[in-house]
Amino acid sequence: MTEDSVSAPPNLGSNLLAAARTHEKRRPLPAGSGSALIDENALDGGFRYGEITSIAGKTGTGKTLMTYHAIASHLITSEGGEVALIDTTGSFSPLRLRDVLAFRLEARRQRDNYRHSGYMYESNQSKEAGESDELSDQATSMLDRVKVMRVFDFAGVVEAVGEVREMIEQSYLSAEKSEHARAARKHEIQDSEEELDDDNDDDDNEEGEPSRKAALNLQEPAVRGIGMIIVDTIANVVNSVMSKSQVQGQALLASFMRSFQYLVARSHICAILVNAVVGVNSTKNSDYRTYADEHASVFSSTLGKPALGKSFSYTIDTSILMSVVPKTSADATIEMGDRPGLPYEKALVIEILKDRYGAREGRWVAFQIDGGIKLVPCP
Repeated sequence: MTEDSVSAPPNLGSNLLAAARTHEKRRPLPAGSGSALIDENALDGGFRYGEITSIAGKTGTGKTLMTYHAIASHLITSEGGEVALIDTTGSFSPLRLRDVLAFRLEARRQRDNYRHSGYMYESNQSKEAGESDELSDQATSMLDRVKVMRVFDFAGVVEAVGEVREMIEQSYLSAEKSEHARAARKHEIQDSEEELDDDNDDDDNEEGEPSRKAALNLQEPAVRGIGMIIVDTIANVVNSVMSKSQVQGQALLASFMRSFQYLVARSHICAILVNAVVGVNSTKNSDYRTYADEHASVFSSTLGKPALGKSFSYTIDTSILMSVVPKTSADATIEMGDRPGLPYEKALVIEILKDRYGAREGRWVAFQIDGGIKLVPCP
């Protein structure tokens, strides 16, 4: 250290606390999963903004449907808010998302009606059909705020996130310009009020000032940009890179996730990465058998763990595993016993494998899907 160099002054804990509180106040409320039971008992309110959540599961476990419900929550509660959906498999269904949006809009209407009147309304068929068309049209218009980016490899994911970053930066610049414009209008209002006080008498002020102030108090609408990013799915594009070079693939993934973490935390974005599961082989061949310590679930019938390895789990805030388990002990006896092929009932389960802050880790909720859209408690 040279004689002219000066060490940086230490940060005061009180200043860091004030900055953290200011940052926390800007964070939106969590995006709901579509089930009050799951939100309350597993997620502590829903999918948090400013954090990265990974949802892993096999096909048919409801992870895509829950993702659509999170999108619906964001679009409905954040007026003007947008969603960036990065589709790596071409499986995005706008029809299904529209149906989820219409269902959530109807649920909100019912909830608001009950809050104001104290009872749930009953509508006739003609009125119900008209309201259904209205909700469908409203849901369709909301799809204009979903930006779908179809990519085919990991480089495409990186490029898509870069485009989202540029959109967010542009929205910040627009918001800053709007703030400067509002400040300038506020200064004009003060000058105009002084002129009105100096040039007009009381009668003239009483007649003309309200309209003058109303004209001067007009404000630009708040600029709202992308507040949610969905990657569906991240496993297949990363695995294609790792199949060529495991070391290079892990390095690229780590670099991408560090940059992605900064974007998500800085911009208060709700990020959901749909993941796959590995180690689901239940063969009796000892050469290919997977063991209990390789599985992440608390349920013995749930095989496997989230893909992409432990290093990936360190770069996310919340790791969720979705699975299908036998509904009762009798159903488990059929599945795990020596009488395969017999019918038995199953239930879907969501488990919190990891929570960066530890509060939700180990929680789980059983549920079912009703009508392909609704998430209901498992009886």
